[in-house]
Amino acid sequence: MVELFCGGWMPARRRRSAVRSAVQRLQMWDKKMSGEVYATLLPKLKEVSIGRVAGYQVEHENLISVVKQVLSGFGYEASVLQEYMWFAEKLWKFKNEYSSEALQRQVDALYLWYLARGRSDLALRAVAKALGLNVSDLEDIVGKVMAPLLVSVLSKGVVTADGSEQTLIEYTGRIAAISGYIDLSSMVDGDTVVVRMYVKLVEGGDYVLYHVETFMNKQFEPALYVMPRVTGFGYKVTLQQTSGDYKSFSYLFVKGV
Repeated sequence: MVELFCGGWMPARRRRSAVRSAVQRLQMWDKKMSGEVYATLLPKLKEVSIGRVAGYQVEHENLISVVKQVLSGFGYEASVLQEYMWFAEKLWKFKNEYSSEALQRQVDALYLWYLARGRSDLALRAVAKALGLNVSDLEDIVGKVMAPLLVSVLSKGVVTADGSEQTLIEYTGRIAAISGYIDLSSMVDGDTVVVRMYVKLVEGGDYVLYHVETFMNKQFEPALYVMPRVTGFGYKVTLQQTSGDYKSFSYLFVKGV
């Protein structure tokens, strides 16, 4: 007897054993961990691996020498030699696994991790350089590695004016710095647009107007930049077209933590 299983035919007995209980998995693990199994496999694995291990030991000694030589110029960091060794070993691993932009991203992210652990910026860069690798400028790293974690889009889209005060963004989350752009390119002579910005100063309280700006006629610098504002309990930006044929306006607001 056969039964259908995962799009193919498989004997019923095999199908029933495909899902194992926790006890069965433990029994299988116990068999794999038995001394008899290791005694059989170890000589074969040792024969295959000894060449690779010997090669790595040479590289390891070289890494120790490189790190010690670099840190000799940073005496205050010599007490944490092991951390720089971990840094160097991972760089060596990345150098053998990645290339081009992927390698650079790995190097920069690893540097940032050890920098956050309190290691010296100059010493980390010196170790990387000694291994033939370069760490990017910190500003570039923040842009490429950290920006996706630190910045997120809160609100974006296109609003078509209707004469009322229309909300472009309303935020009531955790403390954040919010900034954005409003595109006023569609405005022509005779148009008037009012942009208002509000904050909440008390949790659960009402919005308080903190800034209002009026734009009239055609805008020669139409990308309106809304400066970053730190908010704790609430933040809102509205747009209202008060004269002229109603236009559409695109906008984008982002949040930094």
